Amino acid sequence: MKIKNITYILSLVYLTISISNLFAGSQLVSNNRYITDEQGNIQMLVNIWGHVNKPGSHMVKDGIDIVSLLSIVGGPKAGTNLKKIKLYRQIPDDNGKSIYEINLEDFYETGSRDNFVKIKPNDTIIIPQKKTSYILS
Repeated sequence: MKIKNITYILSLVYLTISISNLFAGSQLVSNNRYITDEQGNIQMLVNIWGHVNKPGSHMVKDGIDIVSLLSIVGGPKAGTNLKKIKLYRQIPDDNGKSIYEINLEDFYETGSRDNFVKIKPNDTIIIPQKKTSYILS
């Protein structure tokens, strides 16, 4: 019940921000999309929510892939729906797309990274729990 309530609250927060931006006529855009650390590494902030061990905002290196990001957050929890991961872009891509659905089942079966989506600054990745896992917990 607790995870469902948190997911519901986070969804409401995201919806509220989206609606306010729609009425304001602009998107909420961070001034610092990329940050350079002391060693010169380019980093960016990404958000990861849902059924992972350490959800929240994380500073990561530019060029990170979804599997490496999941490793940084302690991996998916047991009962994660790896077929329905959602990625929401803060700023739409050149093709106008701002929402992607990612299926990591293929990666776990074959190791192929061909279908990965490039992670960009301020992306929000939502890792869902399987319904059967939720019911059993």
